[in-house]
Amino acid sequence: MAGRASLAIALLCLAISTLPAEVSKKIGDVQIDTMKYLSLDDIEARYDPTRDSREHLRPKPLQRIEAGFSDTGGNTRTTTLNAKYTLAHRWRIRKFAPLFYTLELSAFLARDEGRRTAEEYKALFSAKQPLPRKWLGYVNLGWLKNDFQNFAAKVDFGIGVGKILYRDSKQTLVLKLGPALNHESYTNGGNDSFASFNQYLEYNRKIRRTNKIYLKLGAKENFADMQNDYEINTLLGILFNLDTKLDMSLEYDTFYDNTPSEGFGKTDTKTVVRIGYRF
Repeated sequence: MAGRASLAIALLCLAISTLPAEVSKKIGDVQIDTMKYLSLDDIEARYDPTRDSREHLRPKPLQRIEAGFSDTGGNTRTTTLNAKYTLAHRWRIRKFAPLFYTLELSAFLARDEGRRTAEEYKALFSAKQPLPRKWLGYVNLGWLKNDFQNFAAKVDFGIGVGKILYRDSKQTLVLKLGPALNHESYTNGGNDSFASFNQYLEYNRKIRRTNKIYLKLGAKENFADMQNDYEINTLLGILFNLDTKLDMSLEYDTFYDNTPSEGFGKTDTKTVVRIGYRF
């Protein structure tokens, strides 16, 4: 499955590389265009959320809180709750292009007939540095806790490079590759540390100027056994801006672990609906 995913990404990149080349631009223009993409990468708004009306970098970070809740009755009683906090900002370091960074904190909980059926907590810090000719460098630091996947704590630190493969007024496609260090502590006891090769493919398409569809595909392969020990995470979502501060999102998240702990399934999925507020 990992081989098929890598082959699909390679074929997609080859197809995109055959598209007509854009008119050459100055390095400064390329960096500006790159930052416009990055500003919409994780937080969508009617305008560039990190710039003011005069196109100057905002002095304060953009923050966003989201929450979703459902409670069903009748033959069964099911309750779900999810919440997410995001902070995004740009930081200019002397003469370099502004560094774009985000911090995301999220929680997802579910109960069925009073019994806990899902519980997951995540934290992710990521930083992206634009480079000439649509290249970028990135750093990720993530933490996860999910007893239903046997992760008492899952920490990873990754670095790498990325390339904006395609971009026009409506859609963007970016590929990121790089190594990562991982440490996992398991709910049923024991822990493991290993190095991996991480791959990310991100696609965004605007709908009616203010809304968008987004797809994020990530693969992690253990360097010690890349053929068998791998994970694949797919996130498909759609975001609707209700006004300049309110929005609503719907996401379908699938996590696949080819070598799960004994007694745990390979696939874990969840559907999340949130109402968000930007400030």
